[in-house]
Amino acid sequence: MITCKQVYETASDYMDTSSSLTTRIWLRLHLMMCKHCRRYVHQLRITSSATAHLDKPKIPEDEEIDRLVNKLTR
Repeated sequence: MITCKQVYETASDYMDTSSSLTTRIWLRLHLMMCKHCRRYVHQLRITSSATAHLDKPKIPEDEEIDRLVNKLTR
């Protein structure tokens, strides 16, 4: 059996289906018995689906970062 801490550490992989079959089975068994972890995974799913449609932020180019740093340090 896995612990609540292990659920917390592996829940993201579980949702992405990148965890092993054994881990997924143990996690599902734990979720059947632990309402707190069920709530956690449920909230994680809600957050994931709510943010899935958002655009990824634009990462500034190195030159732009240098320009901003120089401007701030003057």
